[in-house]
Amino acid sequence: MAREPMAETNTAQAAMGLQARARISLRQVLWGLVLAISLPIILVAAGGFYSGYRAEQQAVDQRMQETARAMSLLLDREIDKSVLVMRVLAQSPTLASGDFEGFYRRVKDVRLADPFWIALFEPDGRTVFNTRVPYGVRLPDSNRVDVLRQVRDTREPHVSNLYTGSLSGERLITIDAPVIIDETVAYILTLAITPEAFQNIIRDQRIVDGWNAAVLDRSKRIVARSRAPERFVGQVASANVQEALAASSEGIIQSVTLDGIAVRTYFSQSPAYGWSFVISIPTSELAQSIERSLFWLMILAGVVLGGLILAALLARAIARPVDQLVAAAQALGRREAVSGPDTTQVLEFDTIRTALAEASADIRQHERDREDVLAQIAESEARLRLALNAGHFGSWELTPDTGTFITTATCRANFGRGRDEPFTYADLVASIHPDDRAMQAEAVAQAIANNTDLHVEYRVIWPDESEHWIRVSGRARIGANGQLSMVGVSQEITERKLADERQALLLRELDHRVKNTLATVQSVASLTRRSAENTDPAAWNAFMDRLHGLAKTHDLLTTTHWQGALLEDVLKNELDPYQDTIRQRIRLRGPKITLQPSAVLALGLAIHEMATNAVKYGSLSVPDGKVHVMWALTSGSTPPSLLVEWAESGGPTVKQPERQGFGTKLIQRGLAQQLGGEIKLDFAPAGVRCVITFPIATLMTDADEATETRQRYAS
Repeated sequence: MAREPMAETNTAQAAMGLQARARISLRQVLWGLVLAISLPIILVAAGGFYSGYRAEQQAVDQRMQETARAMSLLLDREIDKSVLVMRVLAQSPTLASGDFEGFYRRVKDVRLADPFWIALFEPDGRTVFNTRVPYGVRLPDSNRVDVLRQVRDTREPHVSNLYTGSLSGERLITIDAPVIIDETVAYILTLAITPEAFQNIIRDQRIVDGWNAAVLDRSKRIVARSRAPERFVGQVASANVQEALAASSEGIIQSVTLDGIAVRTYFSQSPAYGWSFVISIPTSELAQSIERSLFWLMILAGVVLGGLILAALLARAIARPVDQLVAAAQALGRREAVSGPDTTQVLEFDTIRTALAEASADIRQHERDREDVLAQIAESEARLRLALNAGHFGSWELTPDTGTFITTATCRANFGRGRDEPFTYADLVASIHPDDRAMQAEAVAQAIANNTDLHVEYRVIWPDESEHWIRVSGRARIGANGQLSMVGVSQEITERKLADERQALLLRELDHRVKNTLATVQSVASLTRRSAENTDPAAWNAFMDRLHGLAKTHDLLTTTHWQGALLEDVLKNELDPYQDTIRQRIRLRGPKITLQPSAVLALGLAIHEMATNAVKYGSLSVPDGKVHVMWALTSGSTPPSLLVEWAESGGPTVKQPERQGFGTKLIQRGLAQQLGGEIKLDFAPAGVRCVITFPIATLMTDADEATETRQRYAS
């Protein structure tokens, strides 16, 4: 104790000696550094003109790119206009009736890009007429048979690239549209446009003199050009432009025009037809602003360089002291001893170094004292942590008098909180399910009042609104200061609770489904027995077929874990064996509807009976017979219902049955009784028609899904 005043005196004397030997203060060094940095910054600010130039160039690039993009969309719109006219003309009634002369007169009145002509061809290339010549003049066959066949096969309009007509010698762009009569492409209607139509589009833009704009087709051939179109229309664009269009649908490049002018080119390819619009500005116009700023840029570079040199010289004055302080701080961080106060030639730095040396000595002493205590605590905590982690327990401590609530990360995780998220006892109570709060509060109060153990299970609501089960155990204790507290552990038992609930649910569901299936089989067997008693020789085979159909429906439900099935899947399950390769014999149409398992079984048996009857006596008994099944949700009825219609056509003439057959009985009993529906059978001569109507509540697996489907598809 007697040495401490002496040590403080020595430290003070050492600090005074350092102040006497220091030649410059940290403030002076910093002022010099600020001056060295500020001077170049002020001068660099004068270089803002260059940023202005760059901003102006970017604005020009953006404006020109947007112009190119707008023009490419304009190309699409212009072509779309012609395609739309061709589609409308192709649907003319005069074509369907074969009145070519009347159609010729109508086509002559169409207002399209001028000059143009329209011709009508047969798919094999024979020319019916051409508006360039009077009607009735015999014309040679088209030499574009490949294109005509393509339009016939795709049944879609086709827009050509620029080409030279073999008969007229003109440069043309043609639009070919199919004329579909009775689901067959009977003719090809062709519109021929000259490049002049696209030349007019460029003229309307009033391109600046000296600039160049061009329209390119898909083959990168020039269709129209603002400068010297008579010289360059029909030629392929420059290699740079072709490569750029191949790599991207739009962009900016440096290139040279076909007439040898260096330009900055902006291009955009139309999204619909692949034609491109290109606009170019001579680089000589863009380079003038660069030349004006180059002189000032060189001066600015010299000023900045001088400022950097000055800053480097001043930085050296503080670099060495800073390095010494960094070394001392790093040694302190590594818990190493910091050496005595060697001068850094800067007053403030020497003071900091002395403080670091004193702090190093104090820290080392405290560490030695703490290591002994920590070793004992660490061993105890390791044992406790191992036990808690092994059982996935979170520990907690509650002090009722002060409301202090201490929890571990695992405990907070049990209640849906993050590792570092604040969690008070009020937060815990608020997270408990409202129905369980009274029970939890009573259990805690009794444990504290009776000094007994706490064991309670309750539900909690996590911040994400999910529900979980928690088991909490605890014990009251009196601390060294006489204060009452309770400590314990928490464990999430949601999976165990859910497993218990699932097991009970599965047992109830299994019992219910087995009873339903046995009831269905009993009904089928009873009806089959009556048919057999009436000397029906096919009764046994029909019974086996029905059991097979029931098994197929069970397989369909098994794939969905008995959660129901789509109505369309139920129909396909029974009808696909009778479908043709192009899937035209049996057509299904209706919204997406999910049925309950009981509805799937009942409706599956009914469709099986309808299909069996159609194969034996109805439309599926002949090659040309067809079956259409349509369904919809009706919103006008109360309650809302599902309507399913079975319609046969193309089969033998239907006669009214003399008696009610087994299949009819099965449909009426299985569907009407089980699902509360209504069945109407119509034995019309053209084909059997069956309309089945059921309340949605007995069919749909999800009321929300039923409402959404009804809103979209209700008739």
